[in-house]
Amino acid sequence: MDKTPTRILTILLCLRALPGVGLGQTRDGLLGHQWGTPVAIVAEKVRLESPRSEGDMLMYTTALSSIGDVKIDQCDLEFVSGRLAGVIVTTQSEENSRRLLALLKKEYGEGQSNHPRARTWVTPNTRVTYDEDSLGDAYIYWYSMLLQR
Repeated sequence: MDKTPTRILTILLCLRALPGVGLGQTRDGLLGHQWGTPVAIVAEKVRLESPRSEGDMLMYTTALSSIGDVKIDQCDLEFVSGRLAGVIVTTQSEENSRRLLALLKKEYGEGQSNHPRARTWVTPNTRVTYDEDSLGDAYIYWYSMLLQR
C-alpha cells in the first residue's frame, strides 16, 4: 500500500505546528494564541489564576515562568468580552529583560526608541511597549489594536 498520502499529511501537520514554536511565543498574542482567542481555549494551555474584572475586561495572572527560553517574573493576560486582548510581562535582571527584548525585536523589528531602555512597536494588529528600569527589570505590554479601542 502506498504510504505517500500518510507522509504528506504528517508533514503538513508538522508544518502547521511549527509557527507556535517561534513567532507564536509573542507575535500578535501569546504561545500561539492569537488576539481574539476565547478565554476557555487559552485556559487549556495556560493556567489562569486570580481573575479581576473592570467592565468588559477580565485580567488573569498566569503560572507562566518563561516565554521560550526567557525567564519571566510575572505574566498577566487581558481579555475583552471574553477574548484575548493583551499580555503584560515583567522580568527581573538585565539578562532576562534583554533576552525578551531580543525576542521582541526578532518578531516585530527594531521599533522606535526615545530612550536607551525603552522601545515601542506598532503594527496594524498589535502595539508593544518595553520599559526597562535602571536595575535591568522590565515591564512589557503588548495588546490588540482592534480589541482595545
